[in-house]
Amino acid sequence: MAAALVATVLATRHSVKDAFAVIGDGQVLKAEQAVRIDIGELEAPPTSAELAVILEDHEDEGVRYIGMLDNHAIAIAEAGNPKGTFTQRGRVNRTDRPRGIRNVEVVHVNGRLRVETPVNFRRGWNGGGGPRSSWIVTEVEPSEARELRAASDRTFLIGVLAALAMLGVAIAVVRRELRRTTDDAERERQRRLASLGEMSAVLAHEIKNPLASLKGNAQLLASSLPVGEKPRAKAERVVDEAVRLEKLIQDLLAFVRTGTIERSAYDPAILARDAASTVQGEIEVVAGPVRTFQLDGNRMREVLVNLIDNAIAAGPPVRVTVTVDNGWLIYEVIDHGSGVPAADREKIFEPFHTNKTRGTGLGLAIAKRLVELHRGTIAVDDAPGGGARFRIAIPEA
Repeated sequence: MAAALVATVLATRHSVKDAFAVIGDGQVLKAEQAVRIDIGELEAPPTSAELAVILEDHEDEGVRYIGMLDNHAIAIAEAGNPKGTFTQRGRVNRTDRPRGIRNVEVVHVNGRLRVETPVNFRRGWNGGGGPRSSWIVTEVEPSEARELRAASDRTFLIGVLAALAMLGVAIAVVRRELRRTTDDAERERQRRLASLGEMSAVLAHEIKNPLASLKGNAQLLASSLPVGEKPRAKAERVVDEAVRLEKLIQDLLAFVRTGTIERSAYDPAILARDAASTVQGEIEVVAGPVRTFQLDGNRMREVLVNLIDNAIAAGPPVRVTVTVDNGWLIYEVIDHGSGVPAADREKIFEPFHTNKTRGTGLGLAIAKRLVELHRGTIAVDDAPGGGARFRIAIPEA
């Protein structure tokens, strides 16, 4: 709608611009005709005083100069001040191209319109040797055309302002709608996570005690059987599966309990080195000049351990960088694996999303929750040279 409005105003302004010339020409020709009639009613060639009277009579019509010039561009009589100078036969020195209107020539001269009309004196005008022919020069300020132009400019300005206002309203409405859609999606996500957390907590508590009993008895059974026998191998397999289920329950409870954090002063580089030391593999920690940050050290160490462990599984060697940029603490964990497809870069932070044959799919979801509790962000993209780069950004508390 804004574009259509601007297009309409531009088209109208273009049409009005074409009308400027017509209106200006009409005004100057009308004034010139009236001046020529007044001069023709005189009994003799006009004097400057007589031209001054005629000029005063036609000032309301925009007439600002009347002159009678001979063929050598010498003024015989004149009233008012001309714009520009004259050449032979009354032609004006000009840069604008004249427009031919019948046998009368209209030219632009410094904001005025000038008409140069050849006239022949009557015999009684000779006065004993005066010039037989001359030029009446009339200069007019095109007030009507200027008023039309000013009205056109005002209309154009109003149209542009209206278009900008419409565009601003449209942008505001779109942004509000996008924000509302995003907020609705986030509320729905939080609702689903809350429901999932409640369900996970109930299941974890219901399974935890029977599972502990199952694992304990399986361990006792395995220890009582001869080493190397099939029954013992089967009992140990039961123990391994019980341990895996126990880890799942621990992850579920950790996911449910990530509701608050307790900040204190920590050295971010020391946290990164501590996290790297708990994971086996080729890991390099690079820390720039950093200072202490208000963090929940245990929770942030848990996040880094998860990311480093995933990076080792994806493809070593792993590089961990620690920097501070404009008050933001930046952790980056870079691996040399196959990377994360663009379509999965949001999904991998959802609960239970995993591409591993073993695992709960809660590690990155817990990491995202803990980072967001620090009012930070976590994202993944392609690492330079291949692999994935997980980037954590945490603002000052």
